Amino acid sequence: MQGLSWLLLVGTMRAWLRLVRQGSENIPRPTGPPQAHSPGAHSDRVLILGGGPASGWGVTSHDLALPGSLARALSARTGRGSDVSLAADPFGFLEQLPNLLIGQDLGRLNAVVVFVGANDAVKLTPEKKWEQNMNRLLRALEAHTLDDTYVYVVEIQPIRTVPIFDSVLGSIANLHARRLTVRTERVCRAVPRAVYVPLTENTLLVSGRYRNSMDYRVLGEFLADEMASRLDLAHERLGANEVEPTVINVAGGQTTALDRYGIQQIRINRALALAQQSFGTESAVFVLRDHDRLLVVASAGPSYENRAWAGSLSAMVALQPGAVVVGDLHASERFSGNSPTSGPPYIRFYAGFPIESPSGERIGALCVFDPKPRNGSGFNSVLLRQLALMIQDELHANGEFRARTP
Repeated sequence: MQGLSWLLLVGTMRAWLRLVRQGSENIPRPTGPPQAHSPGAHSDRVLILGGGPASGWGVTSHDLALPGSLARALSARTGRGSDVSLAADPFGFLEQLPNLLIGQDLGRLNAVVVFVGANDAVKLTPEKKWEQNMNRLLRALEAHTLDDTYVYVVEIQPIRTVPIFDSVLGSIANLHARRLTVRTERVCRAVPRAVYVPLTENTLLVSGRYRNSMDYRVLGEFLADEMASRLDLAHERLGANEVEPTVINVAGGQTTALDRYGIQQIRINRALALAQQSFGTESAVFVLRDHDRLLVVASAGPSYENRAWAGSLSAMVALQPGAVVVGDLHASERFSGNSPTSGPPYIRFYAGFPIESPSGERIGALCVFDPKPRNGSGFNSVLLRQLALMIQDELHANGEFRARTP
């Protein structure tokens, strides 16, 4: 009888979970690329994985949700930049999390934050199965990340504090969540670079029906307090084992800049020529930041003169983790006042991808542009990224470097 009762209860809970999902269509949620950036040198790279607060429900941008809140909070504590990416499924279960890791560059991460369990608690996932899946996930992350990369597994939020689960059935799920938590703590103790993070009462408070930007800010600050010291230690150990990098001083002309980098000019020119031809643009340019100036290192086709870095198109590209594509600068409120739209070489179409130093600081860009506007929706951002990485790899192959900044 007990077995039959359990099966009936499991069926009821799973039917309730499906019903809750159907009523969630109108909940505000973030749009746009699942990532956030806080500027600074030697950026920490963090991946938020899972569901629950990771999904950002209640706000409409990832900058207002947990990625942006955590990035800013980490930078405030470490003095470094922060790149926070997100792999989330609001309706996912623990056994499905490895699927979210497909395509993620785990070898470059400095930390992983895992939110999972609310759906498993409602579904009444068997405790033994949960423990096996948690161990499998943490061991896989440990095997494919850096030796100093920690995985932070956040406590399952009490189910009835989640507004959509606040019901009598939520009390049943809450009891099961506690049992899953015991298993989670046990697995984390057995995995050297896994950290179990119990939530505090302050982080459980939700201002309204859904989390708002202030709620995510509180959670970001809480996580940053937990993570900052380990990230600092990892950077200290890395710095102690590194040869002092060469500081670039590229105040001279184009040929001098290439010589000082030790770059094979023919390889850079080849990448730029390929970009110019592939995208059918009048120009392709490789630029870097030098102090407060923008330095044109090499170009294929007409280029603009070296100018101030602040407010430049390349500076805007360097703020982004991916491609920036603008079909018509004249028609864009954000870019219409930029000087290249009103003076030589009269840029209308523009696309750029950031160039990084080995430490992860974005210090330049590969840009392609044309005096004629075009539809940017079909632009091949993947190819632009590949060409930018060709140039970036050439820089990295010739030794550590960093740009001088104010």
